[in-house]
Amino acid sequence: MAIELTLSCDNSDLNRALVNGDIEPRGIDLTTTVTYPPKRHRRFVRHTEFDICELGLASYVSSRADREEYPFTAIPVFPSRKFRHSFFYVHDDAPVNGPGDLAGASVGVQSWQTAANVWMRGILADRHGLDLESVTWYRRREDDVPVELPDTLDIRPVPGAQGGDAIEEPMDLREMLFDGELDAAMDPAGSLLRAAAEAEDISFAFDDPLAAERTYYEETGIHPPMHVVAIRDEVLEANPWVAVSVYDAFCEARDRALAWNRRPSYNMSETWAHLHLLEQRELFGDHAWEYGLSETTRQELRTFVRYAHEQGLIPREYAVDELFAETTLDLSHSDPSP
Repeated sequence: MAIELTLSCDNSDLNRALVNGDIEPRGIDLTTTVTYPPKRHRRFVRHTEFDICELGLASYVSSRADREEYPFTAIPVFPSRKFRHSFFYVHDDAPVNGPGDLAGASVGVQSWQTAANVWMRGILADRHGLDLESVTWYRRREDDVPVELPDTLDIRPVPGAQGGDAIEEPMDLREMLFDGELDAAMDPAGSLLRAAAEAEDISFAFDDPLAAERTYYEETGIHPPMHVVAIRDEVLEANPWVAVSVYDAFCEARDRALAWNRRPSYNMSETWAHLHLLEQRELFGDHAWEYGLSETTRQELRTFVRYAHEQGLIPREYAVDELFAETTLDLSHSDPSP
C-alpha cells in the first residue's frame, strides 16, 4: 500500500513530470504543490510544512549544525543549477573597474544565505582576489536558518521591515541600485536582467558574462548547484526506501524533460534553443544536469561547503557524505544521451 506524502518544488521543466503527476515515486501517493522559492524554503525550514521539499543549498548546509532543530536530510538531486556571473550588476557611477575591484563598495544581496550569492562571493574571492571583509554588504531579508556571522564581515540590513516570516521588505535592491544607493547588486531571481539591458547607468559586473561563465566552467568543471531536495527525517526513519524512490522519480522527470527539450519542434518559445543545446552538450558532455554523488558533483559540493564555511554560514567544512541520506550515497545518474 502506498504511503501519502507531500512535495513542494519549482514548476521547472526538470520537475514538471512530477508536478503534473505523469511520474509517481514508487510506493508513494504524492501530492505536489508549487510555491515561490523563498517562501517555500522558509516554510519548510521554519515549520516543516512539507514531507519533501526542493530547498536552497545554503540554507540546507546551514541547517546541518542543528539536526534536532532542522529534522530533515537531503538526497543528491540538484534541480536548480545556474552560473551567476550574469546575475551581478554595477552602477556605472560606482568606483568599480572590475568584479574584483569592490573594496569599499556597497553591494546588495537578497540574503547572506542565498546559494547564488554564496557562489558569487566565493568566486570573487577565489578567482578575482576580492577580500569579502572590505565590502559593505546590504542584505534585504534575514537568513532562513539564523547563524551568527563573523564580526569581521560588514553586513547591514536594507532599510525596511525585516524579521519574522516576512519575505517582502519595503526597500527594493533594484531601486537602490538605480538610485545609486548601492554600487552593485547580486540578483539571483534575474529581475534586473531586462532593466539592466535597458538602463543607461547599469551594467553587468562582467563585461562579457557569458564568456566569463563559460571560462569558469572550462577551468573548474563546476556547474553550480543551487538547490537540493530534502525529506523529513521522520519519514526516512519510518520508510528508509523513500529516499531512493524519490531520487529515482526526480531522475526520471529530469530525463523526460531533457529528451523533450532536445526536439526542436517542441521548444517553440526559444528560436535558437536547438543550437544552444548543441553548444551546451559540446561544453558539458553528460554532466550538465547530473544527479547523485559522482566525482563531478562531489567536487561542486566540496567547493560550495568551503565557500559557506569561509563566509561564516557553517561551523566547519562538512564532508559530502554527511549531507545526504545514507541510502543515496552510492547513486549517480548522468544526463541521458541525446
